[in-house]
This record gives sequence, C-alpha cells and structure tokens, in this order.
Amino acid sequence: MRSVPDLGLLHEENDVKRYSLAAIAVLLLASPLYAGERVGDFALIDHQGAFHHMAWYDDQEAVVLLPQANGATDAEALAALRELRGRYEVQGVMFLLINPGLDSDREAVAADIQSLDIDLPVLMDDTQLVADLLGLRRMDEAVVYDPASFEVLYRGEAGNALAGVLDQVLAGGSIEPGSAASDGAAISYGSLEAHGDLSYEHDIAPIIAENCAECHRQGGIAPFAMDSKLAVKGWSPMIREVVLTRRMPPGQIDNKVGHKMRNEMNLADADMQKLVSWIDAGADTESESDPLARLEWPETKWTLAEVLGEPDIIVEIPPQTIPATGVVDYMNIPIDLGLAEDRWVRGSEVAPGSPEVLHHIITTVIPPEGRRDPMTAIVEAINALPEERAVKIRTDIFKAVAAGEPPPIDRIFAENPDLDVSGLIGGGDENQGSVAGYAPGNSFSLNPEGVGGLLKAGSTLNLQMHYTTSGRETVDATEIAIYFYDEDVIPAERMSGGVGNAFTIDIPAQAKDHEMQLVTHVPEEAEIYSLMPHMHFRGKRMAFTARYPDGSEEVILSVPAYSFNWQLSHELETPLRVPAGTQIVATGAFDNSSQNEYNPDPNIGVHWGEQSWEEMFMGFYSWKNIDQTSSE
Repeated sequence: MRSVPDLGLLHEENDVKRYSLAAIAVLLLASPLYAGERVGDFALIDHQGAFHHMAWYDDQEAVVLLPQANGATDAEALAALRELRGRYEVQGVMFLLINPGLDSDREAVAADIQSLDIDLPVLMDDTQLVADLLGLRRMDEAVVYDPASFEVLYRGEAGNALAGVLDQVLAGGSIEPGSAASDGAAISYGSLEAHGDLSYEHDIAPIIAENCAECHRQGGIAPFAMDSKLAVKGWSPMIREVVLTRRMPPGQIDNKVGHKMRNEMNLADADMQKLVSWIDAGADTESESDPLARLEWPETKWTLAEVLGEPDIIVEIPPQTIPATGVVDYMNIPIDLGLAEDRWVRGSEVAPGSPEVLHHIITTVIPPEGRRDPMTAIVEAINALPEERAVKIRTDIFKAVAAGEPPPIDRIFAENPDLDVSGLIGGGDENQGSVAGYAPGNSFSLNPEGVGGLLKAGSTLNLQMHYTTSGRETVDATEIAIYFYDEDVIPAERMSGGVGNAFTIDIPAQAKDHEMQLVTHVPEEAEIYSLMPHMHFRGKRMAFTARYPDGSEEVILSVPAYSFNWQLSHELETPLRVPAGTQIVATGAFDNSSQNEYNPDPNIGVHWGEQSWEEMFMGFYSWKNIDQTSSE
C-alpha cells in the first residue's frame, strides 16, 4: 500500500484555515468512497469521440481527473490543474477532465473547453456511474487514480495536497491514500438516485433478457450462461466489470453521434445505471418468479429461420481438421451448389461448426461461365476514366514495373476514388447474388423485401477459410444456409456496395495511435445500408464520414473501441440517401504498443498481410442504387 505524508502538513497555513470543521464533516458524511478504495477499471468516451480505457493507461504513473460542467467548472481548481499538468505530465501523469453527467451535448462541452483555454479531453460520464464511483461530490475536487491497481489514491482540492500525492507516487514506495476537504459547488446525482430501489424480477432480468441472454445461454456462443437469478448473481462482478469498461454488449459503436444503427448492441444509459447500482447494492435476487428461467429459444441453429423459416438449401463444407498449435494457411475450398435452375437469393447465413477456431470465411460466387479475369476488369476500369487520368495511371504502373517495384495501388485509388473495380467481385454481372461470409458477430445477410440477387444454375462458391489454432486439435464442420424467393418471384431491386482496402500499411513499433484514412467512392445516387470496419489485432478505432460533392460532411458511424474479436457489420436503422459522387471516408488507427493486450509483438513494424498478426485496413459497405434500370 502506497503512503503519503499527513495531508495537513502539505497545506499552507492560510489554506488550512479555509476549511471549517463543519465543511469537513459535510464532505465526509456525503462521500460513500474513502480514498484508497479499489473502484475498478472503467472506460468512457470523451467529448471528441475518443475512447479512454483506464487499463490502457497503466504505463502512466497516475491519472488525475477534475470535474467539468458547462459554465460551472471550478476556476481555482482548473487553474491549479493547469499548473500541475505543466509540472507532472512529462513525468508520466495523465490529466483528464470528467463531465459527471451534467451535460451531454458534446459540441457545447467543446465550446466550453475552448472558452476555458484548455485542451484536455473531457470524459463524458453520461450515466454518472464513474464520477459516483470515484467519490466526486464537489466541482473543485480532483481525484488521483492508479490505472494499475484501479484505486483512488487521493480525492480533494487540486492544489498543494494533490501535488504532494503526485510527488509521493513518482518517488515510488508505499502510499497511504488520503483525502482533503473542499467546499466547491455540489454535484447532483439525480439520475442515479432514481435507481435506488431495484427489483431483480422487474428491473434487472428484463435487461439481461433483452441484451445478454441470446448469447449467454446453453448452446450459445458466450462462455457461460445467464439463464437464472443464481447465475446472474454469481456472475455479477464480471457483469459490472464488462459494463463499466464497455466490453459488453459488444456493439463497439458510439451511439451518441452519427446515424442510429439497427443492430446497435449497446446498453442504454439507464440500463447501465440499473445494472451497476443493483450489483453494488448486493445483487439481491429475491423475487416471486425468475423471468430468465422461463426464456425459450428456437431449436434451429439458423437465426434467419425466425424470419424466413427453414433454409431452402444447406451447404455442408467438408470437415476441416485444425491442429492444436501453429499457423494454418488460408484455405480456398470450392463448393458446387448443385443448382439445376436459376434462383433469386433473399438471404443466407453461416453456422460455424467450431467458432473457437474459425476466424472468418469470405465467400465468392463463381458463375457457370467462370470467374472473370482480374486484369481485364482492371484494364476496363482504368479505360473508363477520363483519358488524361487513365494515361497517368498507365504510366505510373509501367514505371513501377520497369523499376522492379510494386505498382502504387494505394496512391492510384486515393487520386482516383471513382476507379470502379467492382467487376473484380462477382464476375461483373449486376444481377449476380452473393452469399454470406462469416466473422465473429457477423454471420448472416438478409436482403430487404423486394431486393435480391441471382444465382445461376451451375454456380459454385469459392470459400476462403481462415482458421486459428486454439491449443487443442479441433474438427470444424461449418454449414451455410441459403434462402430463395419463391420460384415465380423476381425481386425488382438489386443491392450494390463497395470495398475500400489499403494495401500500403506501415505501422511503427510501439505506435499507440497510428492513424490511416481510406476513401471509397459511391458512383451513383444510392441508399447506404451498412458499414463494416475490418482490421486485425492492432485495430483500435474507425469512423466513417460521408463527404458530399458540395464539400459538406457528416459522420455516419463511429467505432471508437474496435475489437478484432467482433467483426460487426453495422446496419443503419434508416438507409442514408447520398448523391452520386459521395465519398465514404474511413479514418482509423492502430495500437501497436505494449498497452494493447492482443498485440503479438509491439517491438516490430507491421505491414499489410492476410494473417491475423499482420494487418489490414478495410471498409465494407452495402448500398442500393436509386436508379435500378440497369438491373431490369
């Protein structure tokens, strides 16, 4: 246990006289948390949309947090914090502001910060949970938090006492946590107080049923079941941790910006408050009945069966034996669909046989006439550009090849975002249908009613299968289900889309936030239906912005806490209509530092590659062209 000197000795005499015994008594009685208590790990998004996970800062000696509120930030405390930051930031102390649920408008917070002339991130604690757990009760209180032990080392005025604690932290050795009284404006926790009397049956079980139980059940993909009140109570410490660090539910998105997503998979603020408050109060499960024990689940393995019934055909992929250890090369497995007549696809789904080893499947439909020659598609795409630009591309490629170097593909696409190579995918037939691929959290594809793609008689599938070893030999027997429209139905519309892919990736060793950008062109007026980021172990964040032909921009989706474990396709609740010439700008970053717990080796530079320890930077998009005449 660390120790600090008597906090009273750190005050100048006139500082001590500021505090009356009554003020100190009020502070102590009002605060449920004494400095030194382990409050646990947590994560919050700041006013600019960046994700801050405290465990990620365990390479810092300490984190200092001070409350912020629009027009109400304590001026003296902020001045003291500014002075301390100048002294201690270079010594490994992180300084942050935190808005304790008093303001949720990030633009207004940004304007307030600008008026205060300070450039610190403001953690947006919209649920008030973190500020409450840290014991913040007054606007002039600062907290010293240990990101390694998740303890509060000090709470109180942001002056000499705080400086003394930081000196002790930097000096090493044991520290005796402490507090110092303050007399600033009180912080209201009204939204939390509304959840003081919670019922497992009526308040908690419905949240678990709606957000968790589908995966956390017998036979589900989660590692344990939450199918009874005893199970929920037993797992309550884990539930608290993953909620406060925002690891679960695994939606990853920032739902306070951009467009609303249909498959959001985020907890509402009120639900987070209820769960954590209930757990901190002892997780009382007394109830007349147990709603979770009464939940019933479909016997079928197919998610789409609830909407479309049982599949029309099931494709059985030959079983693959995956060794216990080592590297498994990518497999390309051809599958004959056995279609004797043309059929229009409504939806499709992958049921992984062994999800612990199956990392992803990329499916490509091969029409009966065979796969289109890639070089032909590339030449046709270049020739379709204005001649001046086409000549420049041909020249650049020729120069590179003549010099024995790879063509500057990334630069060519950056300079020519309207270069249409969609013919490389699907053989160039705009009517051709697609079949779902697979990645964790992304296993099915469902066209809207009246939208579909054609699988011609004699079509085959090529499956790019990527497996990772799990420590024991495993046999994977994955299946793919395909759902057709009725034989006499020809859907009127076709779904289109695009893929952005950066092949030039150069991430330095130990880079914490190596940023990249990728631009994908939407050639025709269209409605955007979904967006999906794709990176590997070092992927950290990605946001998608629509850049319109008139120069205006809007954020469509932000994924500030990207997780390689969940490759999610985010579907817009209402498709976004965009004009021809719109660009989708994907801006993301990689964490190649030692702070990234999934990083295979932070001491090497990383480049593009198919294996998980290499990297990719991709955006997958589905959109539907407004003009469907070409598909008639």
